[in-house]
Amino acid sequence: MRRFAWVGVLFLVGCANMTPMAVNKETKNVDVNSKSVVLMTLDLARPESSRFIPHPVSVTFTKKDEQGKIERQTFKVDDDAGSTDSKLDNKFLLRFALEPGRYEMSTVFGMANAFPIIASFQVPLLMPINVSPKSVTYVGRVNALMRPRVGNEFRAGPVIPLIDQSVAGISGGTFDIIVVDASKEDIPEFKSTFPSLETTDIRTELLPAFDRSKVQKWWEGGGQTAEATDSSNVKQAQK
Repeated sequence: MRRFAWVGVLFLVGCANMTPMAVNKETKNVDVNSKSVVLMTLDLARPESSRFIPHPVSVTFTKKDEQGKIERQTFKVDDDAGSTDSKLDNKFLLRFALEPGRYEMSTVFGMANAFPIIASFQVPLLMPINVSPKSVTYVGRVNALMRPRVGNEFRAGPVIPLIDQSVAGISGGTFDIIVVDASKEDIPEFKSTFPSLETTDIRTELLPAFDRSKVQKWWEGGGQTAEATDSSNVKQAQK
């Protein structure tokens, strides 16, 4: 019981520091005068049906300030993004309001729970993104397949708590990640799901391809621990 309470406290503290999604189903107008809107779909899948269904909790962006210091902004994924109806594959509609500039779409933090197991994962993206002024931009669909890890591949999440992370297939898993242009399907879905986007001009500018070697070096260097800490999610060792 103590472990469950500890995880819950950490999660609630993290939520308090998160930025909400840019638009929701109740939004009337999209204002891009000060912040642009970035749209992305995230497809989380497992190779086989599982009761431990991965769902995103937050997405973290980073950028450097004028002094070269890293700044982080973490967005909380809301219920409007999608649901976990499938035990195999689920898609989420993500919306971020960001000031114009250069960023790195860093990581997606999420959970894969099934009573009594509470497990967490992290999708490392480390993808550069340039946010244009006064724009609404679709940056693609990120397909993240959680599969069994081979050798020293980066882990899908922490190894602690040992039982939870192992049973849920997180500590022994990794992610295969690809970015695809699904704009013909995704943009109409964004418009139909969020009325404020229905008449909005949405441009397409895809994220770069996933760089697995870059992520592997980041993971081996302990970057995943720093990201978990700064996102105020779950600080654990991932190796």
